[in-house]
Amino acid sequence: MQRRKFLGLGAGILAAAAAAPTMLMAENYRKALPKVWKIKNNEKSKGEDMTGVNEAIKAIFGSDKVEEGKVTLKAPAIAENGAVVPVSLKAEGAKKIALLQTADPESVVAIFDVPERGIPNYSVRIKMQQTGHVVVVAEIDGKLYKADKVVKVTVGGCGG
Repeated sequence: MQRRKFLGLGAGILAAAAAAPTMLMAENYRKALPKVWKIKNNEKSKGEDMTGVNEAIKAIFGSDKVEEGKVTLKAPAIAENGAVVPVSLKAEGAKKIALLQTADPESVVAIFDVPERGIPNYSVRIKMQQTGHVVVVAEIDGKLYKADKVVKVTVGGCGG
C-alpha cells in the first residue's frame, strides 16, 4: 500500500511540474539590431585587430568603456579543429552578455539576455577560421566588464 501512495504522489508532483509555466524568452537580435551583425573584422589583420569587436560592443551596449574582471571565459589555448571551439563563460549578476571574436568576418557570435534570477553560466561551441581573440562582454550593475583570450587555430589538426 505504501508503494502505491508513493507512486501516486510522484505522479502528482510530475504533473504539477509539467503544468507549471516556465519563463523562456529569446530576443531575435538579428532583427532587433541588424547593424550589429554587419560589423566586420579586418580579415587582413589575421585575427589581431580589435576594431570590429570594439564597434560591435558600442553598437550592442551603447558604450565601449569596458573594464576587466567579473567575467570568466574558458577557451582552449590551441584549437585543433576551428569548426568546433568549446567556449564557456560565466558572469554573475549580468543582464546582457555578448560573445565576440576577431577570427571570422562577423565580429558578433551571440548575444544573451539573462532573465531575472537567471544563472549566466553558458557553454557553446563556436567556429573560428583562424587564430584570433574570443571576447566576452557582460553588463553588470550598469557597467561593462570583459574577458579576452587568444585561441590558436591549427591547420591540419596536428596540435602544433
